[in-house]
Amino acid sequence: MDVGTHVEAVGDLGGGLTQSVPAGARGVVVGSRFDGRLEVTFTLAGLLGGTRSVTVAVAPNKVKPL
Repeated sequence: MDVGTHVEAVGDLGGGLTQSVPAGARGVVVGSRFDGRLEVTFTLAGLLGGTRSVTVAVAPNKVKPL
């Protein structure tokens, strides 16, 4: 996928030592890594209202283009 592609998380992502992203969250591809994973910035509901952005590295099969 190219930088700028809008995507949706296929399943829950992250957890443990990385940011959690729920299934269905929408984001934008912002880069790609040498290992083939995509850097995706997701906009999520904020902890105290509003929104927050998280950037996570995901395998291409964990997101689908919109």
